[in-house]
Amino acid sequence: MKKFFKNLGVQIQQAVKKDIKNILNDIGEEEIYAVALVTDSDCVTLYLAINTYEYMKKRDEEYAKMFEDKWPEQQIRSIREGAISPTKWIPADWGYSDGKESELNHISTLLFAKEESNPKEYARHKDLFFETLTSAFKHLIDANVFGNHSEGITYFISMSDDEGIYEIENYSAKLLNTEKVYADFLKRHG
Repeated sequence: MKKFFKNLGVQIQQAVKKDIKNILNDIGEEEIYAVALVTDSDCVTLYLAINTYEYMKKRDEEYAKMFEDKWPEQQIRSIREGAISPTKWIPADWGYSDGKESELNHISTLLFAKEESNPKEYARHKDLFFETLTSAFKHLIDANVFGNHSEGITYFISMSDDEGIYEIENYSAKLLNTEKVYADFLKRHG
């Protein structure tokens, strides 16, 4: 299993390096503030999510319109003024990802096949999965794959369907970011 994950780390790096070109092209001149690698509770899916301040503002306005009659007026005003954001730290609401034809989709296929071949064995190695993911992500950050202003970007690993999401996000953010960026990230919910 260790050999599988060692190879997986290299494959993740290669996949992201290929996928990021199209994403950065789509982003254009927008300013990236966050990048997340997102998995699920079984650790068999993996996708890259990126958001920009410009997309966040657009998405928040959509939320304000959608909930205008349901949320307090002050909350709607705070969203429209940019004081709060209901979408800032939720990768599912972000504007950019690797898409269905991505290299990371092939990684998900590999993960699913590995889990299917021996579910109990695979489940016992979730820590190794997260170590591999964090290490690959760190290599990508150090290689400046996410653009010229990567020191101001917040990086973290997230999960789409697990109660332990905040622990995973916080722990990974601590490993992947500067102390200042990490401290700011910890304030995201409050």
